Amino acid sequence: MNKNYNKKSSPTWNDFSHYKNFERQFTNYYRYLGSYIDWFAAKSEFCRFAMKQGLFISMFAGSIFCVGKFGGGYKEIETWMLAVIPSLILLISLIPDLVNDFSVLKKKANYLIFILFFSPITLDLLQQSWEVIVIPLVGVGLGLSIVFYLINRLEGYTRAWSRYRTAQYKAVLIQTQFLSGMLDEKQAMRRLHNVIEMEAESRHKEIISDLHFFGDKVNGLVSKRPSI
Repeated sequence: MNKNYNKKSSPTWNDFSHYKNFERQFTNYYRYLGSYIDWFAAKSEFCRFAMKQGLFISMFAGSIFCVGKFGGGYKEIETWMLAVIPSLILLISLIPDLVNDFSVLKKKANYLIFILFFSPITLDLLQQSWEVIVIPLVGVGLGLSIVFYLINRLEGYTRAWSRYRTAQYKAVLIQTQFLSGMLDEKQAMRRLHNVIEMEAESRHKEIISDLHFFGDKVNGLVSKRPSI
């Protein structure tokens, strides 16, 4: 990952047009896109991970609530169940990642997530009343999912990551066509500039769309406020 991404700004024509050959312009644009892909990918992955784990925390707390509500009360829930149920749900949530990388448990270890999952058994081992946190835990899980979804949407992390990655793919495709002789340098340059222009326009539209999304949600909440 390029550590200097914070110093980068949006690309301008001067960043590319003062180089007369296609390869130099392509190289600069490719590096620029790569630094932003890494930066937004990390933020997008974290937000999506928090959204997913929030849902699974709610699932865990909801299952405990259902057992207590319809299974004879919380007294029917034994300590080993408070350890096995969250462990199974955590395993299920990480199975897609474990298929490709068994070290994902270390990479995605998040102590806050673990604390939330195993807070009932921790309280039970400390001989405290763990039942009182079941319903709040449902709310915390749903809250995590909603908050990180809104952050991801408003900041555009996933959309930006996908946009920069797509632009880089298009640029590489143009370079491949240029090197294979399908395009001459003038044609390759024109297509590369089209990609740069389209990426900038897409970025503008996404920023406005995200702001409108936030404004529409706020206006929707205000309009639904009961009249006095």
